[in-house]
Amino acid sequence: MNGLMLYKGKYGATMQYAMWAADALKIRIVSADDAREADFEGIDYVIIGTSVYIGKLQIAAWLEKNGHWLKDRKLIFFIVAGTPVSQTATLTGYFVKGVPEKLRDGASCFFLPGRLHFKGLSLWDKILLSLGARLTAKEKVTISLKDYNDVKKEHLEPLLQETRHLENCLS
Repeated sequence: MNGLMLYKGKYGATMQYAMWAADALKIRIVSADDAREADFEGIDYVIIGTSVYIGKLQIAAWLEKNGHWLKDRKLIFFIVAGTPVSQTATLTGYFVKGVPEKLRDGASCFFLPGRLHFKGLSLWDKILLSLGARLTAKEKVTISLKDYNDVKKEHLEPLLQETRHLENCLS
């Protein structure tokens, strides 16, 4: 059974998870920015990792444009966000809004915690994050402006278990 890791992120957390998972599963990894249709030939399943940026999946436009490359393959998504994993309704909303329905059907999705290094953000992203924190404060939604790093290998374990089960079932 052949798998492929496809990812698109902004500041490195998604790429880190993608590298760890691809290494653990011994599958090829490709950035969505570099992906070509030929990368999907002979592939049975695709793990798709994406970060959330201003409430939208980084990979959403790629999925709209190239989703046909994923046809007839088992899809497993992971979404990396600053949104706490306990806020499943919000996280599920990102998935529903950012992934076309035809790709969501039969797909699995895992939500993974991200990280924030405020000084490492672009000036524009610092402004947007600060503005978002102020606007959502009234809604009792917390957007952290303080550095944190919750990117840990162990968060991938449920995704890895499901993928290994899939590999065993389809072998």
